Amino acid sequence: MKYKSSHAFLKYSTKFCDKMVEEILKRKQATIEKLKERRSIKDAILAAKAAGKRPVITEVKRRGLKTERNDVVIEAAEAASQMKEGGACALSVLTDEAFSGSLDDLRTVKVHVDLPILRKDFIFDSFQVYEAYACGANAILLIARYLTVERLKELAKKASSLGIESLIEIDRESKDKILDADLTDISSSSLIGINNRDLDTFEVTLATFEAIAPEVKPKIPDDVPLVALSGINNTEDARRMFDAGADALLVGTSVMNAEDIAQKVKELVDREQTKINY
Repeated sequence: MKYKSSHAFLKYSTKFCDKMVEEILKRKQATIEKLKERRSIKDAILAAKAAGKRPVITEVKRRGLKTERNDVVIEAAEAASQMKEGGACALSVLTDEAFSGSLDDLRTVKVHVDLPILRKDFIFDSFQVYEAYACGANAILLIARYLTVERLKELAKKASSLGIESLIEIDRESKDKILDADLTDISSSSLIGINNRDLDTFEVTLATFEAIAPEVKPKIPDDVPLVALSGINNTEDARRMFDAGADALLVGTSVMNAEDIAQKVKELVDREQTKINY
């Protein structure tokens, strides 16, 4: 009897362990399938325009450049879900540790929200492109000011080979080297972003986009969207950027600091909202 009891216990334990492992494998498989999903920010911008909406990429960020240690207290998945509810066409996730970001935030957002996801970070090595891919990113940020044209194109090509788009950020200092470069071989997977923030002083002015966009727009391929970055706080700011030639906006701080994230995004996305206000 003692042997039979022991045998029954072992049999039960084996079944329990098998079931537990099966549940773990199912959960992991579901997560991996979510991370592997490929989506396009460029397509999302076109879809938003076709729906009569303003294409707005909203950013999950815990801290901005000038907020010191005052982190935004909200779960990444919750913030992302509210952004989707408000009508964002895509999401950006700030993953750099200096801004309290992490790759965990990127993975979490990708698993919980079915929108294209941009990894926003200081990317300079191919390993970081593979990191972004493994964590589910559909696009990466490449800051032209900190990269040679050759290195930028190398990273963009590597990203494209993995099904990842590249948002190439330019400013007053870096615009000429990008405009003078031949981007034909990476244009199908690229977007251009003009940063309204002066990276020397961190000051922000929308006049930067308004001054640079008329020069940039005619010189980039037709299939490359132009995105306005930084300093967009309300519907008037959004209107100014689109009037100046923006195809989309990337908005972070004003959305993350809003009491109602979904409503704030809706105000930026909804064209009728802008008309009502003015």
